[in-house]
Amino acid sequence: MSTSFIDRRLLLVTAATGLLVLSGCASKQVGTGLEGGGKHVSKYADQRDPLGDVTNSDAIHVPPVPHAPSAEGPAQKAMPQYAQALQSIRKGELDKALIMLQSLSAQYPQLSGPLVNQGLIYWKQENYGDAQAVLEQALTVNASNPYAHNLLGLVLREQGKFSEARQHYEAALQLDPQYARAHFNLGVLAELYLQDLPLALNHFRAYQSLQKEPDQTVSNWVIDLQRRAPAAAPPAALASPDVANPAQEVN
Repeated sequence: MSTSFIDRRLLLVTAATGLLVLSGCASKQVGTGLEGGGKHVSKYADQRDPLGDVTNSDAIHVPPVPHAPSAEGPAQKAMPQYAQALQSIRKGELDKALIMLQSLSAQYPQLSGPLVNQGLIYWKQENYGDAQAVLEQALTVNASNPYAHNLLGLVLREQGKFSEARQHYEAALQLDPQYARAHFNLGVLAELYLQDLPLALNHFRAYQSLQKEPDQTVSNWVIDLQRRAPAAAPPAALASPDVANPAQEVN
């Protein structure tokens, strides 16, 4: 068993590249995101606040969330309370944030963002049953939300539902092939839980290609997997990134 394999057993993989914009369906990302963090996910893990701005992300692309025009008005109305909820999450006041997000969902049921962030809180609290339920609800509101799929993949993985987790990671990547964190999470799932080394290698390569600077820890994992899975095919080419510095306002 390789050292890198043991190290990956210790991972607490982050949920997404960003705490979602209010509507969960906006064309621009708000700069209140979740990126990095966890236990030695990368060389940057100790240098970045896990609730830092998405503009501080090492990913060169932040996935947009397709939205219905009808959600834009409610998103603007709900923004003040939503901003307070995000601030409470940053302070670690998760129960307070959860109450505010639940209130937002009751007032604005057409918004998936508050639901996904409820799922994030439940995930952080290791309440995976409630996390799964609220994330599935978010996907009924907006099935095109890649962050909901990615986080649901994490929640399902924690419950040992590995095939279902893979389906949701792949759904996130179908929505946005440049979603770096979904590539990372699928790579972890493939190696540690599905025992599919070629799949893991391809997704770690894809993740690495979407970083502003190479992640040395992931580079070491790739080298290790290349030795263990020499027949793995090279990754498919990714589209050129089109988001390098996402806007700070909700659209």
